[in-house]
Amino acid sequence: MAVATDLSLPRARVGPRRRRLDVAGVGLWSFAGLVFAFLFAPILIIFLTSFTASRTVEFPPHGFSLIWYGRLVDALRNAPGLHPGLARSIWFSTNLGVMASVISTISGVLAAYAFHKFVFRGKEVFQNLFMLPLIFPSLVIGVGLLLTFSEYRLFDRFTRLLIGHVVVTLPFVILSVGASLRVYEEDIEEAAQTLGANALQTFWHITLPLIRPGILAGAIFALLTSFTNFTVSFFLSVNAAKPVPIWIYELILNGNDPILAALSVFLIAMAIGVLVILERLIGIRRIVGTSGS
Repeated sequence: MAVATDLSLPRARVGPRRRRLDVAGVGLWSFAGLVFAFLFAPILIIFLTSFTASRTVEFPPHGFSLIWYGRLVDALRNAPGLHPGLARSIWFSTNLGVMASVISTISGVLAAYAFHKFVFRGKEVFQNLFMLPLIFPSLVIGVGLLLTFSEYRLFDRFTRLLIGHVVVTLPFVILSVGASLRVYEEDIEEAAQTLGANALQTFWHITLPLIRPGILAGAIFALLTSFTNFTVSFFLSVNAAKPVPIWIYELILNGNDPILAALSVFLIAMAIGVLVILERLIGIRRIVGTSGS
C-alpha cells in the first residue's frame, strides 16, 4: 500500500526576537565600521597627501609626485634651503626615549612589585600619586617642572627633559607590570624559596621571567610616549638639539609644507617596523598578553 509522503519541509519561522537580534548585529557592525573608518581616515589622508604634486598640504591631493619624499631625504641629509636638524632630532628623540624607557622600566618594576608584595600605611595614596601624570594635563606637568627647575636652578637642560619624560612614562610601566603581577603564579616563588633561594634570587630568576610580557609592554609604551611627547618637550627642550615633535612644530610655524605628510608616513612605517621586529623576536601576543594566561 503506497503511502503518500510530503517531501516539502516547513519553512522556518523567524520570530520578532530573532529579527531584532539581526538588526542589532547589523547596527553593531556598522557602528564598529564607522569607528574604524574614523580612526584610520587621518592616516589614509596623510598617506595620500604625501604624494601630492602641490606645494601645500591639500586634500584631495593634486597630481601624483614623489617630490616630497625626495625633499624628506634632503632634509635628513641637512641639505641647504630646508629646515635643518631633522636627522639630529630623530637621533635625539630616539636616545632620549630609550633612556626614559630604561629608567621608567627599572623604577616602574620596583614600584609595582612593592605595591603588590607589601602592605604599608598610605599605600593607596602612593599608588594614586604615581598615577597623577595620567590625570593631570601635560601642560600642567610641563609648566610645573619648568618653574620648579628654574626656581631652584636644578640640573642641566637635558637632565630636566629626561626627568620630565620619565615622569610622564612611568605610570604606563607601573600599570603594565602591575597587571602582570596580579595574575602570575606566586606558587612558583614559594617553591623556589622552599628549595633554598633567597628573596633576591627568587625575584631575579623567577619573578622577572614570569612578568616579562608586562615589562616589555611597559617599556614599549614608555618609549613611544617619550618619542611622541610634545607638551613636556616644548617647555623643557634643549636649544642645541630638539625632539622630533618640536622640529615638526617649528616647521609648521614656517609654513604648510607637504614634507610633514611624508615625515608622518616615515614615522608610521618606523613604528610598524618596530612591531614587525618585536613579532619576529618575541611575539606580539607574548608582549601584550599576561604571564598567567
